[in-house]
Amino acid sequence: MPAHTRTQKTGTFQSTLLGQARAVRLVPIAMACAVASGAFAQTAGDATGTPAAPPETTLAPVVVNGQVSETATSPIDGYVARRSATGTKTDTPIVETPQSISVITADQMQAQAVQTVGQALRYTPGVIGEQYGGLDTTIDYFVVRGFPNQFPYIDGLSTETFFTLLAPAYDPYGLERIDVLRGPSSVLYGQNIPGGMINLVTKRPTEEPVHEASFGIGSYGDVDARVDIGGPLTHDGTLLYRFTGDASTTGSQQDFQTDKHVYLAPALTWKPSADTSFTLLSHFSYRNSSDPTVNLPSQGTLFEGPNGTRIGTNTFDGEPDFNSIRRTEEAIGYEFEHRFNDWLTVRQNLRYTHVKLDEEVVGNAGLEDDGQTIDRYGFAAEASSNIFTVDNQAEFHFDTGAFKHTALVGIDYVHSIDQWAENDATSVPSLNLYAPVYGAGPIVLGGVDYSVEHHVDQTGLYAQDQIKFGKLIGTFGVREDWARTSEFDRIAGLTDQNNDSSRFTYRAGLVYLSDTGLAPYVSYSTSFQPGLGNTFDGAALKPTTGQSVEVGVKYQPAGQKSFAMLSLYNTLEKNVVEPDFDHPDGNFVVQTGAQRVKGIELSGVADFGAGLSVTAAYTYMDGVVASSDQGFAGNQAPNVPHHMASLWADKTLQGGPLAGLGFGGGVRYLGPQYGDEANDVKMASTTLFDALVHYDIDHWRLSVNAQNLFDRVYANCQSTNYCSYGLRRSVIGRATYQW
Repeated sequence: MPAHTRTQKTGTFQSTLLGQARAVRLVPIAMACAVASGAFAQTAGDATGTPAAPPETTLAPVVVNGQVSETATSPIDGYVARRSATGTKTDTPIVETPQSISVITADQMQAQAVQTVGQALRYTPGVIGEQYGGLDTTIDYFVVRGFPNQFPYIDGLSTETFFTLLAPAYDPYGLERIDVLRGPSSVLYGQNIPGGMINLVTKRPTEEPVHEASFGIGSYGDVDARVDIGGPLTHDGTLLYRFTGDASTTGSQQDFQTDKHVYLAPALTWKPSADTSFTLLSHFSYRNSSDPTVNLPSQGTLFEGPNGTRIGTNTFDGEPDFNSIRRTEEAIGYEFEHRFNDWLTVRQNLRYTHVKLDEEVVGNAGLEDDGQTIDRYGFAAEASSNIFTVDNQAEFHFDTGAFKHTALVGIDYVHSIDQWAENDATSVPSLNLYAPVYGAGPIVLGGVDYSVEHHVDQTGLYAQDQIKFGKLIGTFGVREDWARTSEFDRIAGLTDQNNDSSRFTYRAGLVYLSDTGLAPYVSYSTSFQPGLGNTFDGAALKPTTGQSVEVGVKYQPAGQKSFAMLSLYNTLEKNVVEPDFDHPDGNFVVQTGAQRVKGIELSGVADFGAGLSVTAAYTYMDGVVASSDQGFAGNQAPNVPHHMASLWADKTLQGGPLAGLGFGGGVRYLGPQYGDEANDVKMASTTLFDALVHYDIDHWRLSVNAQNLFDRVYANCQSTNYCSYGLRRSVIGRATYQW
């Protein structure tokens, strides 16, 4: 099976639809500021032209007991975040944002000993963090409110490429927090799935010194070493630095699978004044891994195989001597901010990312009639991705009578070039999955038979106004995107796909802040994803569109470190891409599908004091294939279990001879779900338990975590021939020293 077909089966075709704008030039940030300043001076006053008195800005740091208060990117002490910029692109209290937002803090990730972003999302409402069971550590597959994706945002900037295997697998140790915004977000970010987005917020230089080093060992021969240091470089604090590093080698429950990984992230902040800051953010990662077996047949994993047997969870369907993924990623960018006065602040966020991939893979091409032996495909590929993205913003604070405004206007731009060249194998021996014998024959590669280059350009112009009137807050936003996508066939030497599109998206929401801490809200928002590709008759794909209405209530009591939320939503996605069964040989698609997901989410997180932190979540979802020319209409939507629930608690003893000793644990429940639109593959419910014991003494923290404590064996399938076992029990011990 060629790699491009394989990646489409994992959802890439829908999740990587990008676009390009025609003849759009980025406005230099200085010119934008000058124009905005001149225009605003004529309008932000009374009828006589006298400027209105500048209101207090929400971005100004509030000093309490000599320390700066929490911001949308600052370190968070504990599990409870109060602010986020993901939902509005402004530093806004979460309770004031008219959409559902969850934040996984660095403290929570440390307590749960997460190794991947997917693991960090395990206790988040409405999210399946490990769509394929978590065995594949090279890519993070996640599902938000029933809609799958593989491309998180990093610091508010897109990472999306056409090929799934070029997606980032970001090291969670390099993150300050993970923001989960549920519901459409295209009004601020452009192309996106209607279920929501994952935004990874990286660690930044801090004014307070940071010094931490740790060493961990775990199941399957896992070993890793980490370091996180930072603080002021100068006495006056105008230069700050941060360096985060992680090096690891891990094994797996599968035979012949290893993962060697290095992650380095230097960062530097220059603050020449209280009104100006420039933060350089960069990271480098290298991964040399074995390709995990995630395409076993459902017969023998999800269902019983011949004679009532099951394929072993350690079974590897490839070839040990032809099995590697070598991936290098380099990224550099910056965040610039200048505050002109009390009512105008400008920002520019920019990043360039280069990814290089070399891969050799043998995998399952189909189960033979004996129910034990699989035919196999093989290929070797070289691929690369270059992504440039920039976001220019101007934020205004002003009053019009009793209305207080936080207005945002911006223009962002994404340019990417992806390349993939592949040699498919002409001969690969079959394999008995119940008695595998490797090396039965050579892997014979032909010449390059698939070589493409994708070009993407997308420009978005957006505006947003957050209006406060007493205890009522309205958030209104509009955006226009211009997109162009093209595919160049490098073998034939011609461009075989070209697609131009534009799309208008918007959001409107209201929040009421009561004196009790309750904040009911309502919102309506839309999304889109530009199409890349053609149908069998040559017609260009239309943009996939989404719309969602959401109502709920948030609760954040004053003087307490806790946050609770209840939300109800109804999301519809149209122009969904489906396989073209009438023309199966060309991997063609039709665009006749629609999916609707209705749901309820209830969640809470609290730091109760006395060393006790708790998170809890419950999700109900009703997903249906709303329309389909393939006969799937009325079926339960894939990746949409009716019920999900989780609970995590961590308690540290505060006094007595056992002071510093702590215990924690959690339970995760995922209800039955289907892996395909045809509803041929149904997965049973799964309940998993995690446990933690830790001890803090002097500068040391010693911890032991167990994941899937009772070693539950389960399988996750996306088709009858694409199944993977979930992660079995693993134990991780870690010693961390801070100075």
